[in-house]
Amino acid sequence: LTGCASNNSPLKPVVPLSAQQRQLQLEQLQEFSLAGALNVKSPEESVSGSLNWQQQGPYFQANMTTFVGISVFELETDARGATVKADGETHKAQSASALLDYLSGWSLPIEEMPLWIKGVASSESFNHQWDAQGRLTSFTLKDSQGRDWQVSYREFFPDALALPQLIVLDSKADGSRIKLVVRKWQL
Repeated sequence: LTGCASNNSPLKPVVPLSAQQRQLQLEQLQEFSLAGALNVKSPEESVSGSLNWQQQGPYFQANMTTFVGISVFELETDARGATVKADGETHKAQSASALLDYLSGWSLPIEEMPLWIKGVASSESFNHQWDAQGRLTSFTLKDSQGRDWQVSYREFFPDALALPQLIVLDSKADGSRIKLVVRKWQL
C-alpha cells in the first residue's frame, strides 16, 4: 500500500473502502509519516506548532517546531525506550508518556498515538461512534496513565482509507485538549 494524501493539492475523491476493509487496512498500516499542525492546551499553558510524525512498526519518531521554526522537542522510541531532545538537553525513559509527563507535567496519550492518529481505536477504548460511511468518528480512550480522553475525528481526507484530517482529543480529567490538523499523509 503506497500513496499520499494531502489537502495541498486537489485530489479526486475516490470511493472509500468498505468499513471492514478500511479497518483491516488501517490496523495493518505499520509504516507511515504525516505532517500537520498541533495544538496542545492544558489548564496551565498552550503550545502550538508543526508536527512531523514517522511510524516504523512499533516505534516512532516525532518532532515539533513552532511556526517560526524553533524546535519544541524531538522524540524517538525504540526497543530500549524513549528519548526526548528539548531545550538543548537529552532525556531518556522507558516510555514516551512517562518522559513527557516528567518533562512537561502533561499526561498525553502518546503511547496510543500510533493507533488514534490513523483512526483506529485501541482494545481498551469504549463508546465507539461510526458515521454512515463506516468511519470511526469518536471513542473514549483510556491512555497508559489511566486517563480518559474523548477522541473525535472531525474531518477526513477523500482517499480510499478516509485517513483523518482533523483530530481533537479532550481530557475528561482536567480539560486538556489536543488538536491535530494533518496536512499530509505519506504511506
